[in-house]
Amino acid sequence: MYNLMSCSGWTNGLSFLGPCSLSWLSIAFVVFLCLILRRQCEDGVLSGMGFNIIGSFIGGLGGSLLVITVFGSARWSLLIGVLGIAIGGFVVGMVYDTTGEGE
Repeated sequence: MYNLMSCSGWTNGLSFLGPCSLSWLSIAFVVFLCLILRRQCEDGVLSGMGFNIIGSFIGGLGGSLLVITVFGSARWSLLIGVLGIAIGGFVVGMVYDTTGEGE
């Protein structure tokens, strides 16, 4: 088990570009990608597509945190986080659209 708060579990957890700091960067990337996709679905390139911001946060951050906690890999957590954003944001957005165009 790996812990992001204390960086325990990794052999060189507190190094500058070690696995713990890269895991934090992958979580930050997932958060910013959720926010950018929401804005693009409102009035950007993806305008008119259904997008659910809550589903994308749950899918992206939940999947990413699960992979980091169990496996400790920043690369796989980023991949699972992006897939969680796609599934949680766009697939759930087909049913529950939260972009504001339906109002």
